[in-house]
Amino acid sequence: SRKTCDFNPHLDKPLAIQETRFSEKNQTQAPCTNGQNLAAHAHAPSSKQHRSHTHASSHQRARALFNRYRLSTDSPAAAPSRHGSRLYPIMAVLHYTLDFKLRAPADVSATVHGLQSIFQEQEMTENVHDSEGHGYVATFIGKNGRFAILRMHSHGLVTFDLQCLEGDDVGQVDNLLNALEKKLKALLNGNILRIKRLPALVRGSAVDRYWPTADGRLTEYDIDEVVYEKDSAYQNIKILHSRQFGNMLILNGDVNLAESDLPYTQAIMGSGKEHYAGKEVLILGGGDGGILHEAVKLKPKMITMLVIDGCRKHMRKTCGNVLDNLKGDCYEILVQDCVPILKRFVEQGRTFDYVINDLTAVPISTAPEEDSTWEFLRLILDLSIRVLRPSGKYFTQGNCVNLTDALIEYEKLLGQLSCRVDFSKEVVGVLQHLEEVMSLPPLSRPPPLLPECEASPSPSNAQRGE
Repeated sequence: SRKTCDFNPHLDKPLAIQETRFSEKNQTQAPCTNGQNLAAHAHAPSSKQHRSHTHASSHQRARALFNRYRLSTDSPAAAPSRHGSRLYPIMAVLHYTLDFKLRAPADVSATVHGLQSIFQEQEMTENVHDSEGHGYVATFIGKNGRFAILRMHSHGLVTFDLQCLEGDDVGQVDNLLNALEKKLKALLNGNILRIKRLPALVRGSAVDRYWPTADGRLTEYDIDEVVYEKDSAYQNIKILHSRQFGNMLILNGDVNLAESDLPYTQAIMGSGKEHYAGKEVLILGGGDGGILHEAVKLKPKMITMLVIDGCRKHMRKTCGNVLDNLKGDCYEILVQDCVPILKRFVEQGRTFDYVINDLTAVPISTAPEEDSTWEFLRLILDLSIRVLRPSGKYFTQGNCVNLTDALIEYEKLLGQLSCRVDFSKEVVGVLQHLEEVMSLPPLSRPPPLLPECEASPSPSNAQRGE
């Protein structure tokens, strides 16, 4: 089991130097930012792929320290990117792995002796470590900064990790790995269940290509450029370019939306089964502009959009030009926190035919540290139902279909609202997430057969799981 934590002080924010305040009391950073709320590249404050990450204080201290070292975009030593921003050339580390799963523990002495000639040919010096009874552990240091770890575990697993600097002789590295794999096959002949050799993990490069899925799987994207990065008053915003998916929006380390993800937008609007013409629509969040862009095509009477951050420059294939102005022929964008606005709508008795919640996904777990997010969801759900007309529908995202406990908890939450509701759900494949996402369209108030205060879902629908 391997956990990594990499810091690159030059690449944390490839922008002009910014001031960062660091609070020792709560171990959080508070970047100083200025600018309009509806910034050129920002997004809604709650991510579509919400996760809770608990960072060690050493991680936070290191990040806070490195935040003081920002690259100036005017530095002549920096190399220009495709969009004109400049990055210092950084030498990344390539991390190769080679694993042998064995039927039974190997003969450590014979295996190590058989491998010595390979490391000697590569001019790598060996240092054996005390593993406290957990097999054999040795590190090797070679030319050009190469560093390797060989472990022969007592339960029958042999692992080899090799780190080398970007720009190292690829041919020599391949020869080392090929020779090691060939030799181990000969030494462990008949005892091998499985051999796994993975492509190199590139760590600390100018462009971060690795992002986790909601259920914790690591994904490598074909990202070739940091198009934009900034801390708004609410979140860290990155827009990265993928050769396959186009520009990708990442909020606080969570992959949100790519320009290729029209199926996500279509699903959260009802997958083409709804009739928006002449209707009043309320959009909560959705600062990428995708929902608004698609909704205006359907000739609604009026769309009201509540958003804090908006992305209108580098996601044009998603939002078109609808975020260029706060008002259009059939829409109005209110750059305000949605909670007080929803409360005001409730007091005024204002209602809508459709409410589309694109603020945040269902939390990834039911752990206590997620309680605040669950409370936020409860509040938004309750307020949204209060501004929804009796025949109206409420659409929202769920999360990765593998997060079954959290999705079940959300369905339980629907039975605790201030009035009875019926709901259905749909699974949609979102390309750049490389996972299936549960959507919950629609949640609606059924005909008033029961008292308005009834707080239980329709039993037939609940049993069918619709």
